[in-house]
Amino acid sequence: MENRADSLEVLNETCLPAVVVKPNVVRAPKDYFLGPVFAASRHAGRREITIGDKLYIVGGFHPLRTDLFPPALDVRHARAIFTLLSFREPYGDNGREIRFAFNDFCRRYANSQGGRYMRAIKDIVGELMDSYIQVTDLNTKLAHTYRLIDEVAIRGQAISRRDSKTAKDKQTEMKLNLIVLSKEFYNLLGRIAELQDLKLDVFTGIRSPLAQAIYLYIPSRSVHHTEDSPFEISLTKLLEQVSFRVPEFKSKRLELFTKHSEENRAIIQQLDGLETLKGRFRVRLAETADGSDWKLLTWVEAMPAKRDPSVSNSKLVTAYLESGRPRELLDQALSQIQPLSDYEIDLLKEAKVEFSKNRRFFEIAKALLREARFDGLVAEAKGDEMEGRKARKNPTARLIHRIMEAVGAPTRLPKAK
Repeated sequence: MENRADSLEVLNETCLPAVVVKPNVVRAPKDYFLGPVFAASRHAGRREITIGDKLYIVGGFHPLRTDLFPPALDVRHARAIFTLLSFREPYGDNGREIRFAFNDFCRRYANSQGGRYMRAIKDIVGELMDSYIQVTDLNTKLAHTYRLIDEVAIRGQAISRRDSKTAKDKQTEMKLNLIVLSKEFYNLLGRIAELQDLKLDVFTGIRSPLAQAIYLYIPSRSVHHTEDSPFEISLTKLLEQVSFRVPEFKSKRLELFTKHSEENRAIIQQLDGLETLKGRFRVRLAETADGSDWKLLTWVEAMPAKRDPSVSNSKLVTAYLESGRPRELLDQALSQIQPLSDYEIDLLKEAKVEFSKNRRFFEIAKALLREARFDGLVAEAKGDEMEGRKARKNPTARLIHRIMEAVGAPTRLPKAK
């Protein structure tokens, strides 16, 4: 490609905030956040990562072509696959096909839709089609191999820029508009218990590839730690784990994390205070006990619950408080609002309940009633539909009425002695 810059640097050097991307959450396999699956820099050979009782081999091999050695996956590929997953319909199943406008894809990926970003992103998607992941169960020694993307659909349109020399030629501007996930990866996304959420806008807002790689998996190690008892890892070990070149001298390793540039803040500053699903990620540096290296100290700080107007003004909240339950329990429940699971969505569909327009209501209800009770009510609604019991108005109204009754049921306080 003419005048092609390194994709990893291009997509991180000037991600201008030209388009405001609304915060969003994507769901991906949990192992991608429990270990350094995605390298911090380009890695031509294979990488081996042990996560629990599984050994991951990423890149450097092709199961069908012995003459092809695709690169290991790095944070460019992570951004691409997470961006792609953000276009999945969370409350419906569009199968393995994910459709999108390529301009929108570029905005979510790099907060820009400039031509060089488009070209770089297409290169990255191409590498995702060639790169495979092999996962071996260390107990059974059984291995399975898969790739993330099977197919892409590309449409061509005539180049319309008047200042382009190629506009006079019979050339077209190629744009992606559909990607088909592999069967194996699609099946992984259906295993709800093995998935974890990621704040995409926070991840793509990080400028440094090294900081991105650290943000993907270190918070999972830090979530149960505090400032007084942080998770610790030496800079040498950390850099080795994310496949980043380790500076020879201790002072240079410190400088890597603390030095500012004209375009970017220091990595330590880019990481400190980032929001996660569990709280705010905190980091600081300290010398190791033997003085031979520096170490990264990390923990996750709880954040006060944000007041969401859709929650504060909900009739469910009013009913909950009027039932006699304390405000503290309400705040605790609302801090744990989670998206509906695929299982719950399937139940609502079979119950003939309109869930798309009432999604937020059901999410709040699930948090207030707890998952088991909420799922019980939805399963009951499915049973009514399957057995032909007609609702007075419609199945949606009937379920909402039952939920309101359950949320507003008075608490049974202990009798005074």
